[in-house]
Amino acid sequence: MSDDERVYSEDDNMMVDDEETALEIAALQDDETLIQRKKEFINHKAALSTLVEEISQKNLDWVQRCDITSMSPLVVENTEDDLDRELKFYQQALEAVTRAKANIKEAGIPFSRPDDYFAEMVKSDSQMARIRQKLLDQQKSIQNSEEAKKQRQLRKYGKQIQQEKIKEREDKKKAALDKIATVKKRLRNANAGDDDDFDIDVNSDDEVKPGSGFVGKSKNGRPLPNKKRQVKNAKFGFGGKKRGLKKNTAASTDDMSGFSVKRNKGSEFTSASKKGKAKRPGKTKRQRTN
Repeated sequence: MSDDERVYSEDDNMMVDDEETALEIAALQDDETLIQRKKEFINHKAALSTLVEEISQKNLDWVQRCDITSMSPLVVENTEDDLDRELKFYQQALEAVTRAKANIKEAGIPFSRPDDYFAEMVKSDSQMARIRQKLLDQQKSIQNSEEAKKQRQLRKYGKQIQQEKIKEREDKKKAALDKIATVKKRLRNANAGDDDDFDIDVNSDDEVKPGSGFVGKSKNGRPLPNKKRQVKNAKFGFGGKKRGLKKNTAASTDDMSGFSVKRNKGSEFTSASKKGKAKRPGKTKRQRTN
C-alpha cells in the first residue's frame, strides 16, 4: 500500500467516526426534548392582595385617580358574536362615563370648553386651506360628473325622440306616395275605360271636404278654390317667378309697339315741358310791388 492510499483510508475512518458521534449527540438531544416538565402555576393570593393595596392609592381623591369600576359584571353569552360583545363593551363604557361625569360635577371641576376659548390648532391655516380646497375640488368634480351623466342621458333621449320623429315623417311620406300612386292608377284606369276591373271608390279619398277652402272640381278632376281665391289669383297670379318682372330685356327694348309719335310730340307735351311752373318773385321785387 502506498502512502497516498494510506492517507485516504485514514481520512475515511475519521469521517465515519465523526458521523457516528454526531448521530449519538442528536439522539441524546431528542431524548431530552421528548421529556417535558410539567409547568406549575402558583396563585399567591396574599401577595397579590398586598400588591393591590400598595398600588390602589385609596388615600387620594377620586379626581386624582379617575378610576371607575362597573357596577354590573360583563356577561357575554356567545363570545363569537362580535356585535353582541361590542354592544356589551359600549354599554359598560357608557355607564362609566355617566358616573364619571356626575363625580366631576360634584367636585366642581369644569370639563367643557367655554364658548370664548380659542386654542391653537394642531394643523396650520395653510394646511387647512389646502384640505378645504381639496374637498371643494372633489365636490365640484362629483357635480361635473353628475351633470355630464345627465347631459348624456338627455342626448340619448333626444336622439331617441329624433329617430321617432324621422320615422314618423318617413311613414307619412310613404303613405302620401302610396296615396299618389293609387290616385294615378285610378286615373289611368278611368282614362282607359277599365272601371269594371278596377272597382275602387274613386271619390272616397278625393272628395271635397267641408272647410277645406274648395268649392268643387274642375274639368280635369282637380278641386277648385272658392270665389275669393279665384279673384285674387286672376288679379295677382298664383305661383311662378316674381322677381325681375319689370326688368328690361332685349325683347322689351326692341319692342316699339307702345311708342306714339303723336303723343310724344303733341302740343300738350311740348307746352307742358317748356312752360313749366311759374317762379315766385324775389323779396326785393315783392317789396317794390307793394
